[in-house]
Amino acid sequence: LAFDRAPAWRVKVPDREWVVEDLVQGTYKENLATDCGDFVVRRADGCYVYQLAVTVDDGEAGVTEVVRGMDLLGSAPRQMYLQSLFGFPHPEYGHVPMLLSPDGRRLSKRDKDLDLGVLRQRMRPEALLGILASSAGIIDRNVSISAAELSREFKWENLRKEDIYLQIP
Repeated sequence: LAFDRAPAWRVKVPDREWVVEDLVQGTYKENLATDCGDFVVRRADGCYVYQLAVTVDDGEAGVTEVVRGMDLLGSAPRQMYLQSLFGFPHPEYGHVPMLLSPDGRRLSKRDKDLDLGVLRQRMRPEALLGILASSAGIIDRNVSISAAELSREFKWENLRKEDIYLQIP
């Protein structure tokens, strides 16, 4: 009764190392007890947090492969722990490099970076796909390429591990 609001819900974590064999970044290890501690799954305002939402959504949808930005690699062990609590299998993870502007700023939809409407007026989709694919290391040179051609060229091991400083001509 002394609280003005309901408390947040936390999940108690074991003192155990979780290992993610990431398709891009390689082996990532984290002991939840020592590296992050018990973590919030429902905020005091009643909103469920990202970790819980994506774990349940992926598990219920039967997702077998998760591809996210490298900035979310540290979330994978927490998601694996929640998957084990809910009885969901662990998907494969691939954490891809972040796209950065030439000055090092993260590109985002919110700031209308890489606005597809604007880019469509400047270049064909195959040209943009070639720029993105060569920047990411999927292909070895910047050439126009279709999505079908690119899918035949794709190999996880060719993806760059580090952030990509992207310049669109």
